[in-house]
Amino acid sequence: MRIAATIMIISMAVSGVVSAAPAEQPVSDETMSYTVFAVGDIGLDQLPRPNVNRYQYDKVAALILENDPDAFLMLGDGQHNNGELQDYLDFYDTAFHPLGPVTYPVTGNHDYYVYDDAEGYFDYFGDPENCANSNLVLENDFPDGTHLGYYSFDIGTWHIVALNSHLSHLDFLEGQIDPMEGTPSYQQWKWLEADLASHSEGYTGTIATMHHPLFDWELYYRCEWISWFDLSTQIHLWNVFEEFDVDMVLSGHNHNYQCWAPQTPDGVYDPDGIRQFVVGTGGAYLSGLPTSTTSLDCAGDYPNGIPLSTLENLECAEDEYFGALKLTLDDTGCEYAFISVDGEVIDEGSIICD
Repeated sequence: MRIAATIMIISMAVSGVVSAAPAEQPVSDETMSYTVFAVGDIGLDQLPRPNVNRYQYDKVAALILENDPDAFLMLGDGQHNNGELQDYLDFYDTAFHPLGPVTYPVTGNHDYYVYDDAEGYFDYFGDPENCANSNLVLENDFPDGTHLGYYSFDIGTWHIVALNSHLSHLDFLEGQIDPMEGTPSYQQWKWLEADLASHSEGYTGTIATMHHPLFDWELYYRCEWISWFDLSTQIHLWNVFEEFDVDMVLSGHNHNYQCWAPQTPDGVYDPDGIRQFVVGTGGAYLSGLPTSTTSLDCAGDYPNGIPLSTLENLECAEDEYFGALKLTLDDTGCEYAFISVDGEVIDEGSIICD
């Protein structure tokens, strides 16, 4: 792996990992495949240490590095608890700096804990010394100059949209209300529609990365909180995903691994729907999953909770492993595997794209 950012930018353009331009179409190459890793919820405000349930982000970085990926999709909350620049430098950077040449990050809620503009995140990933794709990270701003952090790029014949799911929370969306015109979340929403419309032909598939999942089976969340903070505020984005046949959504936020079967934004199984992965296993700490369907008081009262019928779409849920999701992309589809830091394959499967 090349570490120098300037060299890596050139090598990515040659290898097929490039930022997307609406007028361009990918060139299919049946001999090419690309190794991509994805994980979020990584650094904690202490250095790694031998604690099986916390501070394991150095091992996650080592797992990814030893596989020499073409791209690393950082799924938000790269640094807990406050996402400040100095913490990114003191903790996240100690393990993940070597991945900077291939890193494509998104913001998480912890990046907004201290600054309402995620200053630490944008200062870190907006610096080409830390992230070779800093130009993408800083590509889209609000009219007042605030960085919004959404962008898109291509990996071979796959199109990837990286979104800032926290914008919906900043705009205080509730229920299934679409963003109001003139807000940051509205600007991102309209950009997403335009971007996917202009990249709808000639691609094998499309992946969306965003920190907050739409579907989740998490122990410590309760129904009222789920409704306005995680679920409903993302539905307007998922409706766009459905319209333009996005294949999968990769999220973090919850510190465990979940693989959901393809489904509609309403949680109805659909073999042609959107598959969601939750990969919040980047090393900060692990969070337990419910042991039964009675663990949430109002299960079945969607959108104030996840209905039992939707829980049937949860194919795999693991809360005991730090690790990362490996994707192998080519022009026929995708193979996926969740790999623990010990090298064990915990979950695997494939997605065939017509």
